Amino acid sequence: MKRRKHPEQLTWAPNPGRAVRVTTVGDRRALVENHLGIDAYGPEAVRLRCRGGAVCLRGRDLSLREVRAGALIVAGVLDGVELEHDSPAG
Repeated sequence: MKRRKHPEQLTWAPNPGRAVRVTTVGDRRALVENHLGIDAYGPEAVRLRCRGGAVCLRGRDLSLREVRAGALIVAGVLDGVELEHDSPAG
């Protein structure tokens, strides 16, 4: 059986630095991988630490569905995802 090649733009980008990866499924669910811990959690926002800053998921009726080391699923009505970068020391 011959394997079909996928166009490069459809393959996952390499992630050698273990950067945070957020995958949403519509506006009802998000998988967050490579986070470093939960900073804040509530029905309207979930903020997670990650290398170089934080990621914040905002919405309504948010809940944590599955929590594993370095990965979790947020369910609810997602309104947005924000990336917050650490300020350079100076």
